[in-house]
This record gives sequence, C-alpha cells and structure tokens, in this order.
Amino acid sequence: MLEGKTFFFVGAGNICESMIKGILSAGIVRPGEIRVANRSNTERLNYLRNYYGIVPVTDKQTAAAKADIIVLAMKPQDVFAALDELRDSTQENQIIISVLAGVPTSLIEDSLNTQIAVIRAMPNTSCAILESATGLSAGRFTTPNQLKLAEEIFCMMGEVVVVEEHLLDAVTGLSGSGPAYIYYLVEAMEKAGETAGIPRELARPLVLKTLLGAAKMLMETGENPEELRRQVTSPNGTTMAGINELNKGDFQNTLRKAILKATRRSQELGRVIIEKQYAQK
Repeated sequence: MLEGKTFFFVGAGNICESMIKGILSAGIVRPGEIRVANRSNTERLNYLRNYYGIVPVTDKQTAAAKADIIVLAMKPQDVFAALDELRDSTQENQIIISVLAGVPTSLIEDSLNTQIAVIRAMPNTSCAILESATGLSAGRFTTPNQLKLAEEIFCMMGEVVVVEEHLLDAVTGLSGSGPAYIYYLVEAMEKAGETAGIPRELARPLVLKTLLGAAKMLMETGENPEELRRQVTSPNGTTMAGINELNKGDFQNTLRKAILKATRRSQELGRVIIEKQYAQK
C-alpha cells in the first residue's frame, strides 16, 4: 500500500528524523518521495537532505497539496500556525498523521476546510532502529483502509497497537516517554557497576545484554514478569538482597508515579492547546 506514496513532514526534529530513518530502512519509500519543512532552521533541513537524501522545502502549501501523507511533527504549541498554513492545501484523499503529544484529532479536523482523515500516533524514538512501540487512534473521518495504511507505516518501525484516543495520553506516558526511563535505568546501573569496581566500558555491555536478555525472556516465554522475577530470586540470595533494597526505595511505586505524571502532562498539554483554540474564536 505504501509503494509510490509521498510524504510531507512539517517539523524536522528528532521524531521526524527517527521516522524518516525507519521509513527508508524498510526500502519501500524512496528519499525523493519525502519532503520536509520546518519553521526556521535551514541548517537542520540541510542535514536531513545531506544525510538521508530527502527534499527540503520552503513552500509548505505546495508540498502539502502534492503529498499523500502529511505528518505533523512540530512542537505541539506550534500546531495552530502550521494548520493555518496548510488549511487551503489539504484534500479529502490525503491522510494527516499527527505525532503531537496531547493534541486531539478533533482539533486538527476542526481547523481544516475538509473532512480529511486524521490519525494520531505516539511512537517513540526507537523507530530509528525499527524497534518503536507505537499507539495509534483514528479520527472521525478516517476509513479502515486509511488506518491500515498508518499501521503499515509504523509496523515498519516496530510494534503497533490501535487504541481509543482517550488512551493515547497513557500511551505517551508509558511507551512514548518510556525509552528515557530505560536510559535513566542504564545510567544508574552503569554508575553502580563503577562503584562496585567494574570499569564503565565493561559495565555497559553487561547492562545492555542483561536488559536485552530480560526483554527477550518476557517476549519468547510468554511468562508474566512476576513469575520470571520469582524464578531468579532465591530466598536470602543476592537477587533478593537487591530487590529488598529497591523495595525500600519504593521502586515500583516511583516508576508508576513517573508514568502517571507523564500521562497527566500529556493531558495538560492537550487542555492548554484546546483552551487556546477556543480563546482565538
């Protein structure tokens, strides 16, 4: 379904680059079929052109009118300015994919002059290595085939789940922000290894392989994490000593609160943007 489709990315930040890298890695879409614009940073556009071969543009209206798929990847607070520029260039046969945290599909639909398909997506930056976890939800004008096309795009970059839109803020807090939690965990484990006497250059591969192995165990055995944790936690053993220390720091509850805080922040961003929309009317 994707062969011959053209893309127009509005916004050239990290998630844009990750998506471009993922799409091109699948070998179905060619660099010349991807156009990118941003608000002011021509140096960033030149980098994307030189590194990936995509086409930077300054005429957003023309690029939008010619694209099959428009990806909104700017900062959420810039969505109104972007939609104002695109309003007269969109058509019902196009698809708009928004990766903007907190921005509902209804806001985008109501800001355009046509009943265009809008699909809200929350990938994470691991789409750059084709290992993203992405949540998708469809707007009210999106057909099943259009949603399937969006699934195909993000399946090229990893795992995809389709959810009701009200759950996407939670997806943002869980997997959208999730890589940062893992990187933070790796930082802490590496530093702990150093404190225990393991040089950092040796600690890192040990930590990374441990994380990879644990993830593969969960995926390939189908066991729940509580059971796998029980299997490696011998009474009065080394693992139990470590788990007890994590429990003292309320590890699970702290992580739960972090995910819920990120979820609420996504909800807050959405409310602020919606309130701004009504204030302008």
